[in-house]
Amino acid sequence: MEEELANLRLLDEEEAFQEEAAVVGRSYQFCLVGRCLTYSVVHFPYLRNTMADLWHPIGGICISDLGKKRYLFQFFHDVDVQRVLSNTPWFFNNHLIILQKVQKGGDRSAILLNFIEFWVQIHDLPPGLITKTIAMQFREFLGKFLEYDTSILTLGLEKFMRTRVRLDVSNPLKQKKKIQIGKATAVYACFQYEKLSLFCFICGKLGHGESYCPFRLRIEQSKFFFGWDISLRAVARRHNAMVSRWLREADRSQWSNGNMESINQSNN
Repeated sequence: MEEELANLRLLDEEEAFQEEAAVVGRSYQFCLVGRCLTYSVVHFPYLRNTMADLWHPIGGICISDLGKKRYLFQFFHDVDVQRVLSNTPWFFNNHLIILQKVQKGGDRSAILLNFIEFWVQIHDLPPGLITKTIAMQFREFLGKFLEYDTSILTLGLEKFMRTRVRLDVSNPLKQKKKIQIGKATAVYACFQYEKLSLFCFICGKLGHGESYCPFRLRIEQSKFFFGWDISLRAVARRHNAMVSRWLREADRSQWSNGNMESINQSNN
């Protein structure tokens, strides 16, 4: 009798429901998994509303809390997914949000959320070294090379290069790289990160400030050395304001750039 009950129980447990793999794949077709890089408590309802308002996806969005500061962002159209991914990094309360697309058949809980894309400016190079070929040589040092901004040259801004790279947030931010020119000359390429938020001046890592750096537990306060500083943060580029062709003076004459400049000076 006991043996029959045991066999019955085993048969019940082994009988599986059949579901098409395509159905599972469709459910994660437009999904991103994200992690908020912070030691602080994250108020999920506030994060949900903030990110929805920040992205304002055309097709809408459903945001779920997966626990351990990981979140599922379910979009309903690929246009919204691509727009969000192409404009990373994103932040919540100045904390970096690391995003990764859920692949078909992938386990969302097993996705490693350690990589983020940044635009990095490369400064202090001689004019002859401001090329895509040189930019690509930094890929092993900075991170995975993704894109080179050719518009810098067309805008006449040849003082630096601009490249998009994928960084590992578990590593310190890179500050500079020595370039040997021939045998007698060497220059240092200095890096500045666009949209750079909270990072530590002690260890150089993203996600916390020096007040909460783990190195404080191992190093005496008198021996602290701030090896990183605010110079890593790129200054936001200001585009010249375009004057609308429809603007006129009170006497119906054309509105000039001089008027715009005087307004900007009075606002400063």
